[in-house]
This record gives sequence, C-alpha cells and structure tokens, in this order.
Amino acid sequence: MPPLTIRLRAPTGQARIQLDQGTSLAQLHSLVAAALGLAEGSFGVSTDANGSNALNSTTGLKHGDMLFVSLSPETRAAVDAKDSPIQSRVKQAPIDELLVKEKGTIVRKMDPNFCRHGTTGMCDYCMPLEPYDPKYLEQNKIKHMSYHAYLKHALIANKTASIDSAQFIPPLDEDSFLVKNPCPGRTHEPFPKGICTKCQPSAITLTSQNFRMVDHVEFESHALIDSFIKFWRSTGAQRFGLLYGRYEPYTDKVPLGVKAVVSVIYEPPQENAPQFLQLQSPNPQEKNVNGLATHLGLELVGMIYTDLVDDGTGKGTVVCKRHKDSYFLTSAEALFSAHLQAQYPIASPYSSTGKFGSRFVTAVITGNEEGGIETACYQISNVGVSMTRDGIVEASVDPSLVRVKASSNAQYIPEVFYTFKNEYGIQVKEAAKPTFPVDYLLVTLSHGFPQTEKPTFQTRTPFPIENRNGATNEFQDMHAVHQRLSSDITETLRDFHLLLYISEMGILDAADMTTLLNAVRGAGAWNSVVESGGWQTLVMVVEESARSEGRSVGGGGGSGGASGSGAAAVQWTCRHFFNIFGLTILAFICFKLNDLSTPPIAQVTSSIDIDAPLSTVWAAIIDLDGWSKWNRWEVLHGFDSSVTAPQDQSGWLDLAFAGNRDL
Repeated sequence: MPPLTIRLRAPTGQARIQLDQGTSLAQLHSLVAAALGLAEGSFGVSTDANGSNALNSTTGLKHGDMLFVSLSPETRAAVDAKDSPIQSRVKQAPIDELLVKEKGTIVRKMDPNFCRHGTTGMCDYCMPLEPYDPKYLEQNKIKHMSYHAYLKHALIANKTASIDSAQFIPPLDEDSFLVKNPCPGRTHEPFPKGICTKCQPSAITLTSQNFRMVDHVEFESHALIDSFIKFWRSTGAQRFGLLYGRYEPYTDKVPLGVKAVVSVIYEPPQENAPQFLQLQSPNPQEKNVNGLATHLGLELVGMIYTDLVDDGTGKGTVVCKRHKDSYFLTSAEALFSAHLQAQYPIASPYSSTGKFGSRFVTAVITGNEEGGIETACYQISNVGVSMTRDGIVEASVDPSLVRVKASSNAQYIPEVFYTFKNEYGIQVKEAAKPTFPVDYLLVTLSHGFPQTEKPTFQTRTPFPIENRNGATNEFQDMHAVHQRLSSDITETLRDFHLLLYISEMGILDAADMTTLLNAVRGAGAWNSVVESGGWQTLVMVVEESARSEGRSVGGGGGSGGASGSGAAAVQWTCRHFFNIFGLTILAFICFKLNDLSTPPIAQVTSSIDIDAPLSTVWAAIIDLDGWSKWNRWEVLHGFDSSVTAPQDQSGWLDLAFAGNRDL
C-alpha cells in the first residue's frame, strides 16, 4: 500500500508528511516536528482548526487529510518574538526617545521687507523651516546637520510609512563591504571560487558625511582640561583618558542637535612617553569604573588624549603639528577611533539592523597655529567605521593617508574612490590606489564650556587622579583619603576619583557602596552612609593607616600629602594593604570591635600571599574566635583554603604572611 500524504497547517507555516501503514501516533508527532522545525512536546495535533478534536490515533487517516498544529504558549511566544519586526525589539536611548518626538522646525519672524500679511498670516518668507533646510544650515555655518534632522529628511524623502505600520521600511541602513556568503543568487560556489554582482560589495565613493551623530562636546568645567594637561606639564609625556558624562539636547544651536556633556575624565592604566603612549589591555578597572559611572547616572561618551610638544622658546608655547597642510587625526588614530565607535553603536528602530552610527567622540589636546593649547573634537564617518570594521583599510606610513588593503583569497576588497576639486575647480573622482586622505573619514564637532559652570563633581580639594603613580607629585594613598574624610564628606565625596579609590579598597560591600553613591547623587540621605557599619570600619582603617605613615591625622589641611620621598609614598599607596603593618591594623580593628583586649601581634606565619587581596585577609580574620559577636560584617569572597584559624581560640591573632620584607 502506498504511503499516505498528510497535509499540515501551523502558525509557522504549512508542510506535508508521508505516513506508512502502521505509523504510530508518537512517530507522527516526530514527523510533524521535523517537517515544521518544532521541538517535540511543544505542540498539539488536531483534526479541526480550533483544536477542539485532538488526534488520538493514526487509525482512520486518509490520503490528503489536513491536520492542524497548535503551539504551546511558550513556543508561540518564542515564535512571535522571532517573527516580530526589529523595530518592536529595539529600545532607543532616552535622548533619541525625546528628540524623535520633536518636530524640530525652525521658527522665523515676519520679514518686514517681504511679508505682506497680518500677524496671524504666514507666507514663504516667514513660514517655519525644516531642521535640514540647506540654506539655513549654510547661513548659520552648520557644516553637518544633526542626526535627527537627517533621519527626518530620510523619512520624508523615502515617503516612509509610520513606524507602527506594517508597511514600514527602515530608511537607514549600515554599510557592509563583505562578500555575501552564501550568494543570494546561489548560482556559483562561495568566494573565492566564485563571485557575482549579487554577492560582491559595491564600490565605495568617499565624500564628506553631511550629518553627525553628536554636534557638540561640552566639558562641565575648565578644571577637567587643566587637570588632564597637568600630567604633560609635569612629565612631558602624553596622556590618555576616557570621557564619562551624558547626552543632552543641543537644539538652541543646531536643529534637533545633541551634545555630549563630559563630567569626568578617567585615566586608565597606561605607559607614557613624550612621543607615544600605550594602554594596558585588558583594563583591570574597566568593569568597576563602568559600574560606578552607571550608578552615578553617567556613561562612556568618548576618549581624549594629548599631543603636545614644547617649542623650546621658554614662553610656554607648543609646536603646531596638526593643521590643514598636515593632518588633524593620523590614520592610526582615525582607525582606533573607528574601532571604538563600532563597539558603542546607537540602537535605532529606523535601521534595518537595529543600530546606526555611534556617539563615541574623540578629543585631541594639541597646539594651534599661535602656539597655544587647544582642544579639537572629531568623529569618524559611518562609512569609515564600516570600512574599519570589515577590514578594508589600514594605517599608512604617511600619517595623513589611509591605505586600502589589496584583495586576496581570504577577502575581496571593493574599489574605493574619493572625489575632490582639482586646480581648475572641477569636481573629479580618483581611485584610492592604494591610499586616500584621512580627512575623508573625519566629521568635525564643536566644543566648549558652559557659561555658568555647575560640575557634577565639585570639591575644593580634588582627590589625586588614578594611575598617575606620583608623576604629578600627588599620591592616591590613605593619607589623601583621610584628608578628605576629615572634612565635610557631603562636599569632599563629590569626587569621582575618590569614589573609585574607595570602591576598590574592598571594605564597603555592594549595599554600602550603593548607599554612598545614592547620597552623592542626591537620591539618598548622608545619615544612612555614616551610620552604616561598613562606613565606620572604612573610617577606622583609613585613620589607622594614615597614622602608620607618620603623618598628621588631625584635620584635612597641610602639605603632608605631598611631602616625603616618592618611594615612601608609593610604599603605602597599595589599596590591598600589601604590608605587615596593614595586616596589623586589621587585626587591631577585629579585636577592638569585638570588645576584646588588643592582641599583641607577636607571631607571623606564612600562609597569606604577599599580594593577597583584602578579601582573603578578612576571611582569615573572620574565622577567629569572637568575630561572630560583631554581626555588621559579611564574609567576603576570596577565602584561601590554606589560611586556617588558630587552634587554641585564645584571642591571639596569628596572621599568615608569605615572603620576606624589611619591616
């Protein structure tokens, strides 16, 4: 008997299966699952469309019968999520949610020379202009329209339906310069054995990008830049920093514009020299810094670095290296910026890929033509980011040129052209064989400072900057912390660098740190901070450690923080107490807070590594007799199994310590 053909109808589509004589119900379910690409047990089979008559047996099925497949709620939800358009799954940034609702039209007053109507009328000379109006942008010297003005122009030019409509087609798209594999035409073997017009990327023609994702960079205070340049003034070496802040509307200057407001410059671990700098990768502080910034309502908005060379005149002037006849960004710098922009894309439901462009900015502090120090801000164009991401370009020996890679069996490189005006003023197109000017990838941004400075982090005594290692004769140590904690903490703790140092000490747990950050943001009470057990212990540790350095611990004034030799200062800067006196302090606090007599530290054995984190030391102390009487501490992670508590439980503390060190 020939097999029966059974038709299937499901929410995911239709299919057919072949049933042999004697096929069981379980076998039928397996065939259905394979035909429709479903997991077994995630659906039901019935003989009617509403699913009321479940199929209990294969007996009685005839050739050509239709079976209806219903999905379980979990499977249906997964299918709906997969099939839903990307627009419904993309969550825009708050700044985009705000500006996408704005019309952005440019209001104009009545023109007394041309308007011939009353105050309630309107004509071509006074009607509002669109935010992308080319004449308005040219008259106001706006070289690049804003991203949201560009988006509105694209929506109107393409006559795009509403984003909520089923006919909506995203007007934005990210460039891809890779060969499509497999080929949509499926008429040949994959590259490099075959290629056609359907799968090969189109040629690239470089022009100046007419829009920008960020229009302006605003530094909250002059002190941010002055403090950053101080490193170069002290050492002659270049410096790199990451910009943390927020994005705000900039509509008073640019229609539907966006500005990046910089609140703090974080300086990651790095090696510095007059002609170069090298970043430590991976950055061990990255996760902690990003978490701290998020708690404070900040995000990473860009990077900044110096390129300064003293001109030797003794007047404080510097060499002008970057100008129209050399370069503004080197090709290596441009590709590095593009690489970072690709890591921080903007979520956009108006793009077919769900993302479009980036707001990551690059700021360079360099010399101008007058010999002064100035800041310049840039972004890399969207095409430049895509070319870097897809491996089309690389840095050139000439810093003003970008090199196009050659095609190989590993990767097809499309042709690259760039347009320019020749000596006769005629627009011409030239092939990049193999280089083109780096300026074609740059988008310039304006920058400045607010008229009235109201910085997020404002303190009269700024905490030393991280990872400078005393280069500016300032040290991040317990004495510096004690100076700040001895003053009004509601003012001194409004310092990102101090908060970062405290968070890395490991004394405050996550809850106490959140309480502190909420108070700094104004979302919590300072009483909750100072009354917490973690904070009280932090103050004791800082006070005892500052005293151990032989410096004054009364008050926050004086110059003791900058006195003494650099070696002595560095010896006590370690945040994990990598010294025997630090362990002694912890032991003292342990017994003092348990109302026990202060134990003499008479014996040091070898079980805790010299570089053990503070959590390991705490774990050893917590195990001691009497610790349980004080319940304000939690056992921290990082316990070393080689650390054991004293057997006699007499209250004497035997701290383990490995290695030799002069005490």
